[in-house]
Amino acid sequence: MNDEIKSVQDDLAFLRTIAEGRSGGGMGVAGGALYGSAGVLYGIQCLSYYLQEVGIVRLSPTANLVMAWAPTLIFLVLMTIVIIIDRKRPAVGVTSRAVNSAFAGAGIANLALILVFASAAQRHHDFHYWLFHPAVVFVLQGAVWYVIFMLRRRWWTALVASGWLVSGVALGMLIEHADLYLLIAAASLFLLMAVPGFGMMRQALRISAA
Repeated sequence: MNDEIKSVQDDLAFLRTIAEGRSGGGMGVAGGALYGSAGVLYGIQCLSYYLQEVGIVRLSPTANLVMAWAPTLIFLVLMTIVIIIDRKRPAVGVTSRAVNSAFAGAGIANLALILVFASAAQRHHDFHYWLFHPAVVFVLQGAVWYVIFMLRRRWWTALVASGWLVSGVALGMLIEHADLYLLIAAASLFLLMAVPGFGMMRQALRISAA
C-alpha cells in the first residue's frame, strides 16, 4: 500500500511540475543565450543578403564567403561551450528537460534535412531545392514552440509558435522572390529566435538569482 501511495504521489508531482512549468521551463542561461545568438548571427546573414538583393549594399566575393560561413562557425563554437556548461550543470525539472529534448530533437532533424535538401539540389543542379530547407526548419521550430506552449501555457509561446509556422509557409511559397524570402527570414530570426532566446536567458538568470 505504501508503495502504491508513493507511486501516486510521484505521478502527481510529475504532472504538477509540467503544469506549473517549474525550474524555469526553458533552456537555461547558456541554452537561451545560444538560441538568441543563433537568431542574431543568421538574422544578420539573411539581412546582408537581402540588402544586396535590393541593391542597397554590395559585398566583395571574399566578404560574401565570410558571411556565408562565419555565422555557422561562430555558432558551432558557442554550441560547444554550451554543451560543456550543460554537462556540468544539467537541466533540472521535467519541463526543462522536455524543452531541451524538443530543441535537441529539432536540431537532429535539421542535420538530416541538410543532407536531404543539399543532395537534392546537387543532383538536380537546382538551388531551389535548398531554399525549401529553411522553410521546413522554420516549421519544425513552430512545432517545438507549440510543445513549449502546451507545457507552459504562456500566451507569448503560442505567438512564437504561430510566427514560426506562418513564416515557414511563407518561405515555401516565396522561393521565386528572393527579396521577400530573405526579408521574412531575417525578420523571423530576429523576432522569433533572438528575442525569445535572450528572453529565456534573462528568465533563467532571475530564477537562479532568486
